[in-house]
Amino acid sequence: MSELISIIVPVYKVEAYLPRCVDSILAQTYKNLDIILVDDGSPDNSGKICDAYAEKDSRITVIHQANGGLSDARNAGIAVAKGAYLTFLDSDDWVPTEYIAYLYDLLKETGSAISLCNFLKTTTEALPTATEPEMVTVMKNDAILAKYINLGDDFHPQLVMACGKLFEASLFKTIRFPVGRLHEDEFTTYKLFHFAPQTVISKKPLYYYWQREDSIMGETGFRLQNKLDYMDALVERAAFFHEVGRPELSDHTYKSLFSEALSVNLQLDARKETEAKKTVRGILKQARNALKRTGRSKLAFLYNTYLSYERPIAWAYRTYKKMK
Repeated sequence: MSELISIIVPVYKVEAYLPRCVDSILAQTYKNLDIILVDDGSPDNSGKICDAYAEKDSRITVIHQANGGLSDARNAGIAVAKGAYLTFLDSDDWVPTEYIAYLYDLLKETGSAISLCNFLKTTTEALPTATEPEMVTVMKNDAILAKYINLGDDFHPQLVMACGKLFEASLFKTIRFPVGRLHEDEFTTYKLFHFAPQTVISKKPLYYYWQREDSIMGETGFRLQNKLDYMDALVERAAFFHEVGRPELSDHTYKSLFSEALSVNLQLDARKETEAKKTVRGILKQARNALKRTGRSKLAFLYNTYLSYERPIAWAYRTYKKMK
């Protein structure tokens, strides 16, 4: 008997895309599924569509709740999930028929706690034929976390994203997504990789990410709250890595935070948003104080120097960028 796998689908204002998503789940070759559709207070007909599907297939459970955002909806699904494994699928995305079976087989064949595939960003349902080799890699958690924090790694977005993965459900015993935050995956997935002794990665593109113009990832331009939440996620990640005895990962994250804060402040200078810079300074001070408490004097000095001499450093950086 195959093991039960839970699929959690947050649903909000997606009546045009939801049938494609749910139909792709129902078409899976792996049949022992616990399908959880979380209607997160959707103002359109999405909730009714969920109920209609539940009437047709007994594997579907529908949760109707007041709008709380993506994290809240995922957490509601985790709370009722019955599967030994679980995966997340956003309601405007879809997957091929072999998606679950492929990720499950990878887990079992390698003895891993997490399996993940590549994703394909698309604005059309006419998908290109995959030409890349499958390239399956098994990694211990030290190696996967080193890859995870490397912003220049070509697989970094796939690692951070909660979707496109199959997890042992036990990993979520104490882990939940942060309610009310953007960049919710940045706050969460590194913890799952830490607690998973081993992860298996496949570069086979089996998750189809629909690039909507009105989605957060589809938006262009500068969004301050997006930047602030991302920096808060880095602060939490750096503290977590220090607490669990991974100082090199913590230091690397503090360096990423510093670079991000410098970039955001330069953008705020160009936009003449002086009040917003106070919030960024507060995040930098929080990080500097944590570094002082934990004895990382070199990184603390870097942060303190910037906080003390922000204007000349910003001027020098802008001049350098112009010269390039």
